[in-house]
Amino acid sequence: MAEAVLFNLATEILKLAGSNTFSEIQLVRGARHELDSLKDTVKTIRAVLLDAEKQQWHNHQVKLWLERLRDVLYDVHELLDDVATEDLRRKVIPGNKISKVVRVFFSKSNQLAHHLKVANEIQKLRKRLDRIANDKKFHLEQHLIEETMAIVRGKKLEISTPDEQIIGRKKDKEKIKQLLFDSSSSDSVSFVSIVGKGGLGKTALSRLVYNDGEVEKHFDLKMWVCVSDVFDVNLIIKEILKSANYQDHENKPLDQLELQRLLRETLGKEKYLLVLDDIWNEDRLKWLVLGDWLKGGEWGSKILVTTRSHTVAKVTNENSAIYDLEGLTTDKSWDLFREVAFGERQASVDQRLEEMGRDIVRKCARVPLAIRTIGSLLYGKKEDQWNRYRVKELPEIPEIDAVDNGIMQVLKFSYDHLPSCLKHCFAYCSLFPKDHIYKKETMMPLWVAQGFIESRNGEDNLEEVADNYLSKLICRSFLDAIRKDDNGEVLLFKMHDLMHDLAQKVAGVECKIVNFKGGDNDGRIRHVSFISKIFSEEKLLSLLKTSKLRTFLYLKGESSIFNSPKVFSKCRHCRALGLCKMDIPLPPSSFGKLKQLRLLYIFTNQSIEILPDSITDLVNLQFLKLFRCENLKIFPRDLRKLVNLRHLSIQMCFSLSHLPPLSELPSLRTLSLMGLHALKFIQQTSDPEQSNTICPFFPSLESLVLFNCKGLIGWWEKRQVMEAYQKHMLDNPQSSFPKLRSVEIKRCPDLNFEPPFPQVECLKIDSTKMLEKQLLTNSNCLSEPVVGSTFIRFSKLKHLDLSDRDLVSSILETLLLLASNLESMRLHGWNQWGLSGAMEDLSSLPIRRCEGLDLSCQEDDQGIEWQFLTKLRVLKISCIDWVTLPEWIRHVMTLQSLEISECKKLRSLPEWIGNFSLLKKLVLFNCPRLEHLPSEVHNLTCLKELRIINCPNLEGSCLTDVHVPVFIPEGI
Repeated sequence: MAEAVLFNLATEILKLAGSNTFSEIQLVRGARHELDSLKDTVKTIRAVLLDAEKQQWHNHQVKLWLERLRDVLYDVHELLDDVATEDLRRKVIPGNKISKVVRVFFSKSNQLAHHLKVANEIQKLRKRLDRIANDKKFHLEQHLIEETMAIVRGKKLEISTPDEQIIGRKKDKEKIKQLLFDSSSSDSVSFVSIVGKGGLGKTALSRLVYNDGEVEKHFDLKMWVCVSDVFDVNLIIKEILKSANYQDHENKPLDQLELQRLLRETLGKEKYLLVLDDIWNEDRLKWLVLGDWLKGGEWGSKILVTTRSHTVAKVTNENSAIYDLEGLTTDKSWDLFREVAFGERQASVDQRLEEMGRDIVRKCARVPLAIRTIGSLLYGKKEDQWNRYRVKELPEIPEIDAVDNGIMQVLKFSYDHLPSCLKHCFAYCSLFPKDHIYKKETMMPLWVAQGFIESRNGEDNLEEVADNYLSKLICRSFLDAIRKDDNGEVLLFKMHDLMHDLAQKVAGVECKIVNFKGGDNDGRIRHVSFISKIFSEEKLLSLLKTSKLRTFLYLKGESSIFNSPKVFSKCRHCRALGLCKMDIPLPPSSFGKLKQLRLLYIFTNQSIEILPDSITDLVNLQFLKLFRCENLKIFPRDLRKLVNLRHLSIQMCFSLSHLPPLSELPSLRTLSLMGLHALKFIQQTSDPEQSNTICPFFPSLESLVLFNCKGLIGWWEKRQVMEAYQKHMLDNPQSSFPKLRSVEIKRCPDLNFEPPFPQVECLKIDSTKMLEKQLLTNSNCLSEPVVGSTFIRFSKLKHLDLSDRDLVSSILETLLLLASNLESMRLHGWNQWGLSGAMEDLSSLPIRRCEGLDLSCQEDDQGIEWQFLTKLRVLKISCIDWVTLPEWIRHVMTLQSLEISECKKLRSLPEWIGNFSLLKKLVLFNCPRLEHLPSEVHNLTCLKELRIINCPNLEGSCLTDVHVPVFIPEGI
């Protein structure tokens, strides 16, 4: 991680030193020379960091040199960042509100003293840096900067979830099922253990069994708990209850006896399957406490354990049926490698590449994780690169089976070949415990806040670049996607426990999970998370005194003894602050000292009633999220000083009734207001003149979400303000939401007016009332496309999501006629027909829970009316209780992709499926009663992809007539 972090710091230093902020400081005598000399030294060091990263693993001198270099680069960066921050704070303070103290501080004489002080500090740091740069008793090669600035951009690769990457475990799956179905045990609850070394796919095999249709029918209740390193009985019981959909325990503390009672009530009347994944506990006494509580299930209940150790399996239950998991067969190993290295499982491979590939696969010793990791590294590489890895680099790694940590050396080899910009994003994930489920919406802002995301020209959308980073890490098997949305975008991801070990190794002391059990006071720690219930304020303050933390994530603990003023006053270098389940008020004085803060997350805090005004001094703040601060009533009025705030999310703050003028935030890109039941109006001003309708209204906003705000009535509290805005909007239509592209408004039943969204491309809505109000503002006849003689409402709308069962057809018809560029429409729970005439431009149509939907032609039995649907390419059907597909679908002859998911009653596909001559992709997911594919499927000559996932009755079907390979997951 050292090279990645240091390279990033060096780049940021050069960017700051070259900014306009330092133009005045350079006027101080000698400062220009010191600054130029500093930049030259940093450039020279940056050029050799890539080579230093490689040498440090076998050269102790290089490692020590990098550690010294890291400390001084951090100091340089923090000095320059402090100067830039103070300059920005001076600019955003309103001219008529500057206090006497502030005026004195920014007086010309004081500025001169400030510039002299900064110049002296730069000189001191430059001398330190020069000494370190010259104190090299070893040779480091320079590398082109472009080589280390590889930004992962462009089109993202299609991402698969682990269940879609399973190969070679069909026989193992059947054998595990037999053990689970075996009822010969004399105990009501018996054990099955899957034992094997890391990376073999024990968890993936268990998940495959867990989701099997026959297993689903055999057990009344299924539960899954990741145990990992820490064997905490109470925590495991809570996770079992949570997996069994018992939620009440999360909202109140429970002692062990109460947990025991709830567990026995939950399990006592059910034949259950419990998966305890990744157990390490070898202490029999610890297990007995939990094991005794799990005996209450009905006869035939099973506990499936995954572990690397036979000892663990025997400790869990001496009569456990142990299944020793072996590596993949040679052929299946090659199949897996071919899929990840070439992109297609049945791809034809160049003979020379295949020879090299099979040689590389042998190095992986039939371990799936190693095969996937090395294969993904080679994806898209040229033959000479393959040969270099095979001949020069891979032979230095011992066979996996030859040494205990052989798999780790393979993973480290793949990490070494990551682009520099990805390395610290991966290592940063070690701040969270094993088996943690990462949310993309949480993790990517943390990367951005730390400056890990690179922008080549300073104009890139950092969140989009971060999304590409995440995509690349998943495609390279460093992370695993576990949930995607309808568009294939990753929502949740996890990290294999071996990858987590690797992340901790490469992060070293930079990132630390603090448990206050010793070794936590290393002054080199920069990023910390707290997950221990044992809290020591003394040790925490000692840690803060010796370290200059940039990340402070308080994930759980005993917050009642947390002295926030002392803590926050020592976090002045912090860039990301996450406070979870801490019932403490925010101290007004010390909170404003967090001037480097880029990200602030506050989750579940009942003590906050006022968000302190000092938060408006955090001019670097980019992300602000408040979740379940149920007693929060007052927001700072002067929020517009947060000139860098890009993302604001306020959720489940039920007492918050007033907001400051959010439209004045110049950089705000996303706004999410959810569960604000006391909020009646979004824009509230006491004086209409304060509304400033002349300025652009939300000039940078791109995404707006209003969800479950039950008391929300309208946008403006004052009618005069609303009328002034409407008049200004009619004269200047592009001044209202000029960049807004995505709008979601749901569960706001009383909302009856919204400003127009002239640029909106994606609209998700469930309110007929609000949609009707939007349409009624079009007073002109629909044949006249101009509204207010300025713009066409909804003219840029491309994606429409409707989930209102009471939606009137005429309203939707009106909307569709206005939305001339509509490409996709998602219908949820809507069962009317007759819209075909307004759907001619649709290319995609997802429908969900629309059992009564009928888009058949009513006038022409030959389907002539469907001939205008020439652009419909994608049809997605989900959660509909159809036994077979309705006849109206057969007329859509332009289909290229048909996806059917979660249709639990679907038994068959009609023979006319074979008439879709343009169909390229057919996906069947989680349709447990689907019994067969029609014989006409072999007529689909354009079909390139056929995926069958969690459809147990099709897995054994004879599909030999299908000319395209059928994708059916087997094992990992």
